[in-house]
Amino acid sequence: MIRADAVLVALVVASALGVVSSQHQARKLYAEFEREQSRAHGLEVEWGQLQLEQSTWAAHARVEKLARERLGMRPPVQGQVMLVEPQS
Repeated sequence: MIRADAVLVALVVASALGVVSSQHQARKLYAEFEREQSRAHGLEVEWGQLQLEQSTWAAHARVEKLARERLGMRPPVQGQVMLVEPQS
């Protein structure tokens, strides 16, 4: 009978250690999940800022202003425009 009790105690202790180990692992994984979720949120914010910045840099008025100021470009006058029809 003592041997059976010792086996049961050993099984209970092993089961308790398994529960503690699995809870610890679950907490570690949850903490990692929270960190990655926070990182993903930060990346989403950064992506939105980059999209806003890109739309600002590519705005038609800005591109036209830079073309005029830096490159000295001007719209063509009426006589300089030529329409080319594709051949079929």
